[in-house]
Amino acid sequence: MACLLYPAGKGPAASPFPAQTIEDLQLGRLAKAMSPSDYYRLTPEELCALFTGDEEVLRHRQAVFRDVLRFPELESAMEKLLDSLDGWESRGGSRRGGADAFAVGFSLDEFTWLDGYLKKIDAAWREFDRIPVESAGFRALQGLLNELRNSKRYQDAASDFKELCPGFSAPARMRLGYNLDNELKPSRLKLLAMEPPEEGTRSKSAQKRKMMLTQRAVETDAMLLQRVSAQASQDINTFVIRETAALRGLRKELIVCLAVRKLTRSWEEAGLPACFPELRPPEEKAFRAKGLFDPLLLISDKELVVSNDAELRQGGELLILTGANQGGKTVFLLSMGLGQWLAQLGFPAPAAEAAVSPAENILTIFAPNGQRYGRKGLLAEEAGRIASAMENLTAGSMVLFNEPLTSTGPEETKAISAEVIAVCMAAGARGVWVTHVYELASHRASLEEALPWGSRLGSLRIVLEEVGGETRFTYRVERGEPKGYSHAEDALRRGGIHLSDVPAARA
Repeated sequence: MACLLYPAGKGPAASPFPAQTIEDLQLGRLAKAMSPSDYYRLTPEELCALFTGDEEVLRHRQAVFRDVLRFPELESAMEKLLDSLDGWESRGGSRRGGADAFAVGFSLDEFTWLDGYLKKIDAAWREFDRIPVESAGFRALQGLLNELRNSKRYQDAASDFKELCPGFSAPARMRLGYNLDNELKPSRLKLLAMEPPEEGTRSKSAQKRKMMLTQRAVETDAMLLQRVSAQASQDINTFVIRETAALRGLRKELIVCLAVRKLTRSWEEAGLPACFPELRPPEEKAFRAKGLFDPLLLISDKELVVSNDAELRQGGELLILTGANQGGKTVFLLSMGLGQWLAQLGFPAPAAEAAVSPAENILTIFAPNGQRYGRKGLLAEEAGRIASAMENLTAGSMVLFNEPLTSTGPEETKAISAEVIAVCMAAGARGVWVTHVYELASHRASLEEALPWGSRLGSLRIVLEEVGGETRFTYRVERGEPKGYSHAEDALRRGGIHLSDVPAARA
């Protein structure tokens, strides 16, 4: 039952996400960081499968995740429910080969497990029942748990267990009778009695004690226990097969909800904001954010996380971002890409305020690593990436270019870049183009004149400050014309290299 991530009547839809975008936006790092634990690990592919432009689904998820953030006690309730679901999943895929094997008989520790499961599902039900959730998703989950917990099959399974099997969950004493063969080895075994521990006398370690039997006893315990549990087996079989199917389908959804809580908690602890973006119509191609930041900086333990405002003009705009090396251009690009991605998962966005139109896809072209593509050639690799992106380009695409075409000369870079920008403009796509070729921004009027339709072009630049005769980076971005230089000397100085200390080249 997919009630937390999808409204009634909706379900997952095929939405292939570009593998190149997963790599360029470092979604693997983000997925690992937000995973609730190593056991409850999310992959970037699993998260990207949730990427959607369906506004009904996104509003449903936003309501669910608002509950997750509004009611901290939901975290404990979801963990308890996950714990019980893991029990069913592991049993369903264990050596018995399926849930219907419960009707055949139980080993001693399986009786202990069943007792624990009944307690876990009861604890989860009680916790969920007292939380005043507001979303349709969590209300549907509460209804499902109430129906399960109060069903006759559940009540029968619980009462039968208490009546028939109290001694199997860590008995105080067990009495066996057996016959010996000619070699004085046990040939026949019979369970004579099992006594439950007295109330209030069982220690914590005794609760976890497992029975240690001979090999012959292990081989025959299923038969003996089948006879003892015959009256309960039909109720338990029905309960397992019918009652837990819907719950088992919620496992991944609960993990996603816990991931949202963990992600936003890391932002809160760093003093950074989170917001649920206002969803705008797709035709607006809107992206407006105040206080936008790159969540990957927290994963990298960066001491300084600078927020920026970002806006794309209505109807579609391509922003050309220029400025000093190491001034924060890539970080700004990632903050926009991840903001759009998180918004279309229904997650909170890394910003104080945001308004976003769903995009059909997010296409990225980042400069490749020369060591990885040395034999093929950087230019051939970049050309292949650009061609692949252009094949998937639509009017609803968001495109993010991070200093592409660095493997060729300045004039060739400028000419090819202008052509690719023109294609994106004509398609009506929106996004950001980070480049060191500042002429692409300063000469953008000629491109707009040649293409009076489609997306418009804007110019962004890195903000610098002059302090004591030195240039200081602020890592902030503003609209404005490019400065026309990259401040390479300042970048070298921050790396510990001062050109004044380098001897002049000898003739």
